[in-house]
Amino acid sequence: MNPYLNHLTKIEFIITYACTGRCKHCSEGDHTACGERIDPRIAADAVRRIAAAYHIQTVMTFGGEPLLYPDAVCAVMTAARELDIPKRQIITNGYFSKNTDKIHEVAERLAACGVNDLLLSVDAFHQETIPPDVVKSFAREALNVGIPIRLQPAW
Repeated sequence: MNPYLNHLTKIEFIITYACTGRCKHCSEGDHTACGERIDPRIAADAVRRIAAAYHIQTVMTFGGEPLLYPDAVCAVMTAARELDIPKRQIITNGYFSKNTDKIHEVAERLAACGVNDLLLSVDAFHQETIPPDVVKSFAREALNVGIPIRLQPAW
């Protein structure tokens, strides 16, 4: 592998540029032309191949809103868990559905695939366009299935 990456310890995946928010501060623009996602099988294979060559300590998924495509997030995290990569993170605004059953199902899937560090983007910028009650519902479900949450505000 590339000798300039000798100390690589973290892999990050942008799952999609699609997003449920329309935050003014977003570096990805307005997200109006988005809708594609990363291929789950290719991403999981990338985790395996990179971890075979480097001492990976962290795998992170984010976006856009990564939980619009939980299958992709779970494929990446399952591969990381199977390889005993200790930190399996996701950054999310917590707003991927208003359906309480779907919110519960996604939280359970995240726990099952090994997410162990959920960074929740909550702040004045995100909540201009993202409903706090839905985010609270997701946070409760994540905590109920044992996923630790940290707040990740934009400053």
